Amino acid sequence: MCRNCCEYDVIQCKCPLQGSRVGYAVPCCRNAINECDPCIIHPGCSIFENCKRCNNGTWGPRDNFFIKGKFCAECRPGWTGGDCLQCGGVVRKRQGHLVLESYPNNARCEWTLQVDRPFTIDFRFMMLSLEFDHSCRYDYIEIRDGNSIHSRVIGRYCGNSRPALIQSSGNALHVLFVSDGYKNFDGFFATFQESSACSSSPCLHDGTCILDTASSFHCACLSGYTGRRCENVPAERFCSLPAKPAHGDHFLVYGPNDVLIALQALCYRPYKLLGGSQRTCLPNNTWSGAPARCAKGSGCPAAPRLHHGFHQPVPGLRPETVEYSCNHSYALSGDGRRSCLPNGTWSGRAPLCVRACREPKVSELVRQTILPPQIPSRKTPLHKLYSMGLGHLLQGDDPREASQALPRGFHHLYSQIGYECASPYYRHAGSARRTCLKTGKWSGRHVSCSPVCGKHSTFDPQWPAETHWPWLAAIYRRSTKSADVSKEAASDWLLVCSGALVNQRSVVVAAHCVTELGKVYPLGTAKMKVVVGKHYRHDLRAPKGLQHLRVASIAVHPNYDPLILDSDLAVVRLLDKARIGEQVLPLCLPDDVQGGPEEAAAAVSREGLVTGWSPLPDLALGDEERARVGVVRLADVVPCEQQYARNGAPVSVTDNMLCASHKPDYGASNICPSDTGGILVLPGSPAGSQDQGTDSSSSSSMDPAGSGSQWRLMGLVSFGYEQGECDPELYTVYTNVANFKDWIESHMR
Repeated sequence: MCRNCCEYDVIQCKCPLQGSRVGYAVPCCRNAINECDPCIIHPGCSIFENCKRCNNGTWGPRDNFFIKGKFCAECRPGWTGGDCLQCGGVVRKRQGHLVLESYPNNARCEWTLQVDRPFTIDFRFMMLSLEFDHSCRYDYIEIRDGNSIHSRVIGRYCGNSRPALIQSSGNALHVLFVSDGYKNFDGFFATFQESSACSSSPCLHDGTCILDTASSFHCACLSGYTGRRCENVPAERFCSLPAKPAHGDHFLVYGPNDVLIALQALCYRPYKLLGGSQRTCLPNNTWSGAPARCAKGSGCPAAPRLHHGFHQPVPGLRPETVEYSCNHSYALSGDGRRSCLPNGTWSGRAPLCVRACREPKVSELVRQTILPPQIPSRKTPLHKLYSMGLGHLLQGDDPREASQALPRGFHHLYSQIGYECASPYYRHAGSARRTCLKTGKWSGRHVSCSPVCGKHSTFDPQWPAETHWPWLAAIYRRSTKSADVSKEAASDWLLVCSGALVNQRSVVVAAHCVTELGKVYPLGTAKMKVVVGKHYRHDLRAPKGLQHLRVASIAVHPNYDPLILDSDLAVVRLLDKARIGEQVLPLCLPDDVQGGPEEAAAAVSREGLVTGWSPLPDLALGDEERARVGVVRLADVVPCEQQYARNGAPVSVTDNMLCASHKPDYGASNICPSDTGGILVLPGSPAGSQDQGTDSSSSSSMDPAGSGSQWRLMGLVSFGYEQGECDPELYTVYTNVANFKDWIESHMR
């Protein structure tokens, strides 16, 4: 396919899907004009795994592509990322521009423009070239007056006609660009800048514009000018030059037309200034204030020094004022500022720097108790000789320090803080008690509280259908008939799947639940929502404890194949944080295991529980319908593939999949796994159980979690096949979550 190459590095070639290696390929070949072409399809592979696409950019040099992993040298304006397919983001600038050049099909970009309050934003299109439609249904730019996709729509634009200036009512604009799958044009170029009532410089005669609100202002005028905009010119003033103060001098300040308008007095050392230092020329042609005088011996002595601290004068304050600060590991007790009084003394109480510790910062989930200072009762062999002097040996350098009041947020030496989690559903990490040390630091480790995962002490294996699953998340899609977000109703949302809450902001779900049929890119976040804390299918049946959570982003696994449903997995990031409690708890991810899916399952259990909401409601149950539950038995890949082939639906089960059949003889099982977009969980083993090789037909693996054991996410319902009534012998295929643990954790942060 190519000429001889001058490079010597080789890359092993790996075929997709099967994962088999078929030899080596030269990574960089020369094309017909002797240029390095980094994208050559190797005859031994269907697709060469290092053959990347540079969609909206130019190829980089060989070193960037094969050594540094950067395969696009430069993206067209508006596009970012190694494949030049990323766009949008939050822009916090006073002014700037948005540009999107030569956009591809099926693109979606969102920008949020923000400026400081109380400013507004002026948005101008300098160039617009999109596919034209009277309703702008295909390629368009939509601008909303706010910082989210739910803000009020200002307008939707397409075609080549530039709209007029767009102005926001607040300090944010939301810009959405969408293109369909057919035509594309040159794109757009737009500028933005912060705007306010002062942007047009309304104040005359060098007046200063001061904002009252974003749309109102007032002017601070120079001396003599009056009016709302300083439009009134002052009458000519003339003040005769006063005499200089004895033992001092003054500086003259001139205004327009060289008219004397003010003077500033000063005194020579060791004389000090008495009275005002500045005088202005009044409209009646007289000077304001009293003449300055320079006197000797007045004022305060030098400010006293601060042990373990320092002081500095506060510029611009009269009378003379100094400010005190302490060194590291010391806190200021007393007045932080002292001023020179007319009687020649310093105001306030003399400050003192006391050795102390600043209180450590902890989250609102941590409950802390401040304990009184305690001297440690530790003893060394020498304390037998000095038993009467222990208290004195452990005191600070200054005996006054222990009695000094400290500012808020500081604690005396040897103070102790006790920590515990504010809720029993959180796990404590770090030290339970920390002591303020002599170095100004705290003993022990930083304290935090994180939600406990996989705890289900109320699970009753005799009544599985009655169980409330605290980690079960209902995944909803917005129906196509709902267009107005402000007027949406409960009927506008359809329950399509179930996922697993794995932390307060992350839900693991099958990728086919959050993508269009046959597509690999996720749905828009406005079209999805997550509900946790559900016990009944209908929210009105038991609304207390329900949490309706908005979606911030959706990450579909990059290897997801919608045709064979390999790597059928996604992580939904929540905009709203789930509140952890008795009704809402996260589920643990699987343990790290070695080997294939059968070895992984055998190392833990041969059975698992499937829970989830059926997309189709059970009319016979009505409002009493709960999440469905059933036990499945894991099986080998070979009989699973054979059964699918016998039923006219041949499939290939990959290493990323698990096969399991229904076990209907377990309790009041009410689930047909292939009809439920649910999750496969591994129940916690009873406390003290050592036997991991029990018969799979035994119900011991379904016992309550007990003390300390954790429930774990094992799989996600991926696909089955139609067979009329639910047949317990039919196999359902699940996504093997253990294979994707690292990827899931990387998207949970």
